[in-house]
Amino acid sequence: MEGAPPGSLALRLLLFVALPASGWLTTGAPEPPPLSGAPQDGIRINVTTLKDDGDISKQQVVLNITYESGQVYVNDLPVNSGVTRISCQTLIVKNENLENLEEKEYFGIVSVRILVHEWPMTSGSSLQLIVIQEEVVEIDGKQVQQKDVTEIDILVKNRGVLRHSNYTLPLEESMLYSISRDSDILFTLPNLSKKEKVLVHCKPLASILSGMWKPL
Repeated sequence: MEGAPPGSLALRLLLFVALPASGWLTTGAPEPPPLSGAPQDGIRINVTTLKDDGDISKQQVVLNITYESGQVYVNDLPVNSGVTRISCQTLIVKNENLENLEEKEYFGIVSVRILVHEWPMTSGSSLQLIVIQEEVVEIDGKQVQQKDVTEIDILVKNRGVLRHSNYTLPLEESMLYSISRDSDILFTLPNLSKKEKVLVHCKPLASILSGMWKPL
């Protein structure tokens, strides 16, 4: 998926690429070696749902996003370029009771949109920027509201990761917000109709938490 990114996004990506690596991008100096191990990010996404009594429930959805050998995975599910809609069971953290951490964690079924966009950085080079954004649509069949989107930027060359970072931005300013949900690709298993949604059980809690990225 090529093409110029929107203005505000283009500025962010320029800073992301140029500041830490200006030497080898512009002067031909030796580039840093790829990071050891596949990058992983256990992200927490703040959302709200409406309870049956009309009250607002604040929750966090925990997703494990990884990149390995040219492939993006969300909770071990392969996600390709474009916008993919997946449904799976993952960790949910309820925010109402902050005193007892054990009681506010449970596994729920989430429907989430994942955007993967790839930009070649230079002509004729294998240097590439991969941008990933997420939007939670439902938790256990209930629609959710999400104000901020987590974006993950990964700079790769020859499928090796040079650097990565993640941050949040308002949903309305994201690329994902501008793409109609009607064009989402539903995640399916082989031999199933593309119209059928597939429920996939994701990693156990211990595996999700152990795979979280550490800040660079």
